[in-house]
Amino acid sequence: PAGADRFWYWRGASGRKYIHSIYAWGACPPLPGAVYVAVKRHGSLRTVIAVSRFSPVWDDAFRAFRELDADEVHVHLLARNSAHADMVLADLTSAFTADEELPRHLETKSAWRVAA
Repeated sequence: PAGADRFWYWRGASGRKYIHSIYAWGACPPLPGAVYVAVKRHGSLRTVIAVSRFSPVWDDAFRAFRELDADEVHVHLLARNSAHADMVLADLTSAFTADEELPRHLETKSAWRVAA
């Protein structure tokens, strides 16, 4: 579909879909406070490596990502405010982790697989 290389929808535990802009790893512009999903591509399969929010201060935000084996970063840009971004993050994290403990920033305890 048109835009498939620029946008991706991730579904939260609530069933709600959140549109994300897709950036190549390391090519994401400064987006302080935005919700992101770090992704590894395997053909049409996307593996979620981490889900979190960028720091509100954009000071070499990708420094911590260097250890991750991600190809893309998917960024949700439509949160109305910080509280709404936290709600989106909690919904997505719950969907990806099911019964697991919520991951910390960039923690890679497990990979979550989502078919395209």
